[in-house]
Amino acid sequence: MIAPLLMAVALLPNGTYHYDTSIGGHTVGSSTILIRHSGGTLDVGESASLAGRTLISDRKIRVAPLANLSYVADANGKHLILTFAGNEATLTADGQRATIATPAGSPFLVSDNMTAGFALMPATFAATGAQQVTLACLCGSFVAVPVKVTGQPTPPPQGVAPGEQGLSVEVEGQTATLWFRRGTYVLDRFDLPAQDLTIVLRSYDSTMTPLPKPAVPTPLPLPAARYTSRDVSIKADDGVKLAGTLTIPNSPATPLPGFVLVHGSGCNDRDETIGPNKIFAQLANRLSNDGYAVLRYDKRSCGKSGGKFPVRDRLIADARAAIAYLRSQPGIDPKRIYVLGHSEGGELAPSIAIADGRLRGIVLLAPPALPLEQILKQQLLRNVTSANRAAMEKQVAAELDAIASGKKPNAENRWLRSSFGIDPAVLIARVPCPILILQGTKDIQVLPADTPRLVQAAQNAHRDVTVVMLDGDDHLFIKLSSGEQSTGGEYFTPSYLDPALFAAIETWLGTH
Repeated sequence: MIAPLLMAVALLPNGTYHYDTSIGGHTVGSSTILIRHSGGTLDVGESASLAGRTLISDRKIRVAPLANLSYVADANGKHLILTFAGNEATLTADGQRATIATPAGSPFLVSDNMTAGFALMPATFAATGAQQVTLACLCGSFVAVPVKVTGQPTPPPQGVAPGEQGLSVEVEGQTATLWFRRGTYVLDRFDLPAQDLTIVLRSYDSTMTPLPKPAVPTPLPLPAARYTSRDVSIKADDGVKLAGTLTIPNSPATPLPGFVLVHGSGCNDRDETIGPNKIFAQLANRLSNDGYAVLRYDKRSCGKSGGKFPVRDRLIADARAAIAYLRSQPGIDPKRIYVLGHSEGGELAPSIAIADGRLRGIVLLAPPALPLEQILKQQLLRNVTSANRAAMEKQVAAELDAIASGKKPNAENRWLRSSFGIDPAVLIARVPCPILILQGTKDIQVLPADTPRLVQAAQNAHRDVTVVMLDGDDHLFIKLSSGEQSTGGEYFTPSYLDPALFAAIETWLGTH
């Protein structure tokens, strides 16, 4: 364990620190951190981009002991202010306020899923002597996440000097390791094996240069459009308005068939933007160029849509509102409406089809074949070594049980709980329309080895089901080279979707 820090003179020296973040060896972000000591205050500025998100932040911290005074950030167009009083932290953003608390002996550390929060972790443990800190986590919703010291890792990984200190911590059932310099507590490396994520100090300069603006990769241009595009507003059955985009082919032939696109998990916009890649924008471009009207929308509470982050039934109801909107548009054939769902959307689409009863067909991209809690267990244990597997399985089981029992009541966990116990194999057997399943053979989020379970359930129920396994494709249907495995890091390199994906959809539509 780290002994309490007695002298702060060498703590986190003034200067400019440059960090790189990678997933599975793919660089997915970078961060410039500026540290300045001023009397008894530590000013920490950060300019960062990570997985398509950008952030510029400023923290003011009392040096002895290390304690937050304030945090201000501009992140993806939002202005965030965090204030601290006693054991409470209050977030103000877009005119709304939320407050969380930390238990005694567990000081706050602000986490915005960039780098500065992790970079401050060794110094925070050292300066306070605490064995647990609480992340004031700006991760979708504003939540308090405990981080506990669990030991000292050995030996250091390649590239870390033998004389450096190490620290193992537990974050929501996942083990992370920090390697840092003795005396200064400067973070050199952060590893989160369960996500194959690494943060490495690339360079340090004792001069303090102005923070640069964060740079993010630019999406690849879409093929030329042979359609018109307009923004629309969809009124859900509870009155909430969902913001969307409708693309209409430049074709004199009417009535037109149409698609509604249903996103994967998380706070997704209408383009299903993941890093620099806009999955649904690419799909809408191709389908509308093929002669289909396409409606895509920002998920409730995301982008320009209203409402609160939804649970499963609400996601289904919102998709049905989008279907009703598309059916009502002039020139659209109400009898030829399809739903395309990706990932979580692929799990929801069968329920949408059952409730609707009139869809022409559903296209499922990387649909889960197992209940969500089993998928989560697979994902959390993916990179766990055999030596640590038994202990990690217990931690994951406890975490999932806490979510299922409602002991973790934040918005994301309410959504997770609403999908627990839902078996996709049971639902697909009840779908009343033709089904196309598309699955990448290198998908690490929804395992291709599980796909036959879904297909068999549909076939046993005599459903009209077609399955296409796309060789070398990952979860986003980015095609990887023959020797490359998916890590998730490749999601953040600008890429086009595999042409074979479009060809498979077009072939199926030709007969359905």
